[in-house]
Amino acid sequence: MNRIKFCLLVCTLFGLTACGQEEAVFSLTAAQQEQYSAQIEQITEEYYWDFDGDSLQFSEVKLPENSGAAENLYTASADCTYDMRNYAGSSVVLGTASLVHYNGDVAGQLLCYFSGSTLIGVCYQGGYDNGYYSLQERNPFLADGHFKQYEQWEAPLSTDAFSSSAASFPKDGFVSVGKDAKGNVLTASIQDGAVQIYRYQGGALRLWRTLTFGSGLDATAATFYDGENGSELAVVLSSLTVQGQGEGEHTYTRSEKIVFYDNNMQRMNTEIALEASQGSALAAEGSRLLVGGEKLIQYYEKGAEGWENTGYTRLKHTIHYIHITDLDGDGTAEYLMSDGLDLYLYQKNGNNFRLIWSTHLGVESLYGAITSGDLNRDGVKEIYICDMTGTTIRYILTEKGLRSSNEDIVYAQCIYACDMNDDGLDDYWLVTDIEARKGSLCIAKEVTQTSAAEK
Repeated sequence: MNRIKFCLLVCTLFGLTACGQEEAVFSLTAAQQEQYSAQIEQITEEYYWDFDGDSLQFSEVKLPENSGAAENLYTASADCTYDMRNYAGSSVVLGTASLVHYNGDVAGQLLCYFSGSTLIGVCYQGGYDNGYYSLQERNPFLADGHFKQYEQWEAPLSTDAFSSSAASFPKDGFVSVGKDAKGNVLTASIQDGAVQIYRYQGGALRLWRTLTFGSGLDATAATFYDGENGSELAVVLSSLTVQGQGEGEHTYTRSEKIVFYDNNMQRMNTEIALEASQGSALAAEGSRLLVGGEKLIQYYEKGAEGWENTGYTRLKHTIHYIHITDLDGDGTAEYLMSDGLDLYLYQKNGNNFRLIWSTHLGVESLYGAITSGDLNRDGVKEIYICDMTGTTIRYILTEKGLRSSNEDIVYAQCIYACDMNDDGLDDYWLVTDIEARKGSLCIAKEVTQTSAAEK
């Protein structure tokens, strides 16, 4: 471990007060220092944190009364079973250090309180508001998202609110949602280098089009965008090169170009040439394309001369998937992105992205597209993305940040949310057998006046 640096705070070293008395000097013995340090290491490891040992300092402090802003301090500590309310107003030893996620990101300042030789309280100060957080709160907001409401999730997901019918569809779900010329909802899935277009029509979801590509190119990203008469489709085509064998096998992807399909899914003549670092993600703001790649999002708009690059934005991470939604229904779009390691939540002003929240894993943990939907009808959308086992993780919006809520999701179960029949209520695909692609299409039932009043 790094060298422990201890700070001995002295109010007036060998000084005299106005009354001629020496003030008390705070000090710790070497044994006390080692004992406190060992307890700090134990509690951070227990909750899967790390801390910077070189920043560790000790001081004597008086705990505030349990009122006002201090209530958050006591609540955060009690969440880790260290309820120190009985020590309010007492003098204790405080150990502080820089709290660090396992991937090296700094979370804030660790606070550990000791009375005698006993750890009596622990929490940290972090987030955009420098508030008090429990060690169980891993990812507080990094900026104020000004959300007007938050998720009221009560697991498990109620199946009574949906009509379920057996269906077979891709285990990887869909990467984009659009509409045909008649207003029927379309979903685009990428399977084995092809794009499959599913259409919900007449109360059923059916495969409508399969788009394949020659010349050794595979589809690696796709998005619907607004056309003149229904949604049109943009597809990134890439060349794939496999190197190595067995556990050392790796597929290298080189993005080559974007091709386009009209509202009847017929290929158009226009194309956009790409460089190798571009095109791993696609999304659309109306008729404007966002093309994500290596720490860069490029913007394309269709003009008189075809598609034109109208600018770019740099980020601090690569972009594998982009999902645009309005989580709390306030009219402000949220931009959810994944680089395969972490999930990021942005808001945007013009071309300027503001990071509101993120996970801090730094390891390969997320897989596939991101979807969102208000499946419990509380007015706030939940976020759905799969981990590397192919099991869906549900993230919900709370006042402290997004957090996972997977109590009702079993291993290898996949949930993909969207409003399939365009009735204003979000539905979802449920995949329960990823090998046979078996599952259910779950369509939200209309809420009756009686049930709405009871709710």
